[in-house]
Amino acid sequence: MAYEKECANLLQFRVEGNAPLHEIVFFLTNRCNQRCLICWQWEDDFKSKGKELSDEKWIQLLQDAIKIGAQHFYIVGGGEPMVRGDLVIKLAEIAKQKDMFCVLHTNGTLFKQQQMDRLIYLNWDQIIFSIDGPNPEINDYIRGKGTFDKAFQNLLYFHKHRKAGKNPIPDLGINFTITNKNYSFLENMVELAMETGCGGIHATFVQPFNERSKQFVLNNKELDACKDLLISAKQKAEGAGLYHTFDALIQGLCKMNPKDGYKEKKYSSMKNLKIVSFVETYCFEPFLSMAISADGKVSPCCMFWEEDNPSLHENSLLDIWQGTFFKEIRTQLQNCSDEIPDICRRCPSQLRQRSENIRKEIKTIGDKTTTNPFLLLARFFYRMQKEGISSAWRRVKEWLYIRLGKI
Repeated sequence: MAYEKECANLLQFRVEGNAPLHEIVFFLTNRCNQRCLICWQWEDDFKSKGKELSDEKWIQLLQDAIKIGAQHFYIVGGGEPMVRGDLVIKLAEIAKQKDMFCVLHTNGTLFKQQQMDRLIYLNWDQIIFSIDGPNPEINDYIRGKGTFDKAFQNLLYFHKHRKAGKNPIPDLGINFTITNKNYSFLENMVELAMETGCGGIHATFVQPFNERSKQFVLNNKELDACKDLLISAKQKAEGAGLYHTFDALIQGLCKMNPKDGYKEKKYSSMKNLKIVSFVETYCFEPFLSMAISADGKVSPCCMFWEEDNPSLHENSLLDIWQGTFFKEIRTQLQNCSDEIPDICRRCPSQLRQRSENIRKEIKTIGDKTTTNPFLLLARFFYRMQKEGISSAWRRVKEWLYIRLGKI
């Protein structure tokens, strides 16, 4: 099961009403060395330096997250994480000592050789490079002169020097924002991923967060053409054995009302509908994940940033995870009513696709759960000896929930 740990946490939530944190996401900084024309963070990022959490605070937060169960660790961009490259390496050393699964999202231009060597040595799991074109002409129009060559050379360095094997470490990926300037190069981006030894390609549509980015949004004619190009890129990626996120984009385009551009059809069927089954929860992110902004605000994901989000200046990580803010969001998403926040309805497809993938796996758990009484008894005693009576009894309750169809 690709989402075995996530499913286990969600089963525990369903049975006991709480579960350990699974994933922690750090937005270390809003500062960036690039001025991408499609970015939502542009003018004021360097003014935020004084508001950023200190290195010591970030280290403490990672240690706190580990104590409450975090197994996955993501370092992502509000800005460019490698602006704080020394901190990234410090956090990497702590996370890998605890055998966390670790991912870094970066524009790839600020790496020093010793930093790349250190990440390779530590068995860092995955590094995803943001590149918006298969060559300097296309990428640099959006990201700035010289950015393609720098990112490309560093991507090649990881490819050449990483640890070999059936699954080379770190796994490499490309994140590609689809705009009206580059959508016709989707297959070329897959070829770029293949050339640089990437294991996957991640794509999202540009989001019209401000007037500047709106000029890059695809019109209806371009969206129609893009759907066919996405299908071709998907076929090429799968032929090369690459992980991709094209399916979610294709499905989104198929559901879209052409007159509404990027807006999806309203979920009128959800109105006042009380969902009985936990597995139909609109999104699982608040049950699994916490994201922390550069200034200490906490969110259930990388998109849910509101003024009343709790802050780590007033609360501990554990208090927020178990507190009212997360409980209310979980209830709203589980009920699937008009109370679902608009930001969740408008969420980029990658996050929603993950919930869909997890949902499919949860639905198959019942088919894979044994009903053999002797095997069940043996597993109960094995779990009791290994993890204690409370863990073994929790597994019994989870089994009952599964067999009675209460998941």
